[in-house]
Amino acid sequence: MAYSLLVPAGAVLLCLLLAAFFSSAETAMTAASRPRMMRLEQQGNSRAALVNRLYEQKERMIGALLLGNNTVNILASALTTGVLIGFFGDAGIVYATVAITILVLIFAEVLPKTYAIMFPDRSALFLAPLVRVVLFLFAPPTVAVEAIVKAIL
Repeated sequence: MAYSLLVPAGAVLLCLLLAAFFSSAETAMTAASRPRMMRLEQQGNSRAALVNRLYEQKERMIGALLLGNNTVNILASALTTGVLIGFFGDAGIVYATVAITILVLIFAEVLPKTYAIMFPDRSALFLAPLVRVVLFLFAPPTVAVEAIVKAIL
């Protein structure tokens, strides 16, 4: 029985780590100092150049990061709910809601965003290559979401 919990627990942990990445990246990429990034780029810093390029497509970047964040948060919630329903029946829904809310709030939202706000330039420079990968991987659904939002507005 303990082994059967390792897989969903590991998956939930991975989801929380990914959510922390998405949250910190969103904050860092929008809070990084534009003048400092421009100066670093002029000095030949390729990561600063990447931060600047990503910032130029801010709406698409935010959309991709939010898509990733929501996806992993919902997956963590669904996995936790499934496991806890198995243990506690319908009450597992309540337990899962409380547990995931606390875990996501602390470890996937407040903590990573606080760190990114405290060290926005350092965080943006570190996370920029990963954000570029996310933008590439999530391009099709992000473009679709952008089109839907524009149509609604």
